[in-house]
Amino acid sequence: MESYQLLPRFNAWANSKIYRMCVELSDTDYRMDRKAFFGSIHNTLNHILLVDILWTARIQGYEEESIKSLDQILHESLDDLNAAQQKEDRKLIELVDGMDREELKRSMKYTRMNGQKGEDSVGDVLVTLYNHQTHHRGQVHTMLTQIGVDPPDMDVIDYLHSEKAGC
Repeated sequence: MESYQLLPRFNAWANSKIYRMCVELSDTDYRMDRKAFFGSIHNTLNHILLVDILWTARIQGYEEESIKSLDQILHESLDDLNAAQQKEDRKLIELVDGMDREELKRSMKYTRMNGQKGEDSVGDVLVTLYNHQTHHRGQVHTMLTQIGVDPPDMDVIDYLHSEKAGC
């Protein structure tokens, strides 16, 4: 259970680091198509939030009807996107904190965006969600590096050390 509770906290910490770097960018740099899978930093951050919302809803037993595509823009402004991501991060932490081992084993059914039906354990879905965030944050990290920003280390071990240091 400790790892399942650690990872949403790590994701919230890493997301906050990414967003702090993004507020320093010009709007042009932030929105420029950098030939990443979702194009720009803004679009990639929107995608991270969108998938968080989808999977969290599925874990809670419903499909999020407002999301129609994986590249849908949920928020046009960086500030609104950041606020929504922080809210979703807190929601995921609270959701996982309320779980026990049996809940992690619970089988859940869902429908993917392509219409494909799925059934997996809550624990496997959570691992998928955490991995998805890390994958796309890595893309944002690369785009920031291309702009000339030097992102800090953002591995789980860095989070653990920052928590021990009270940062």
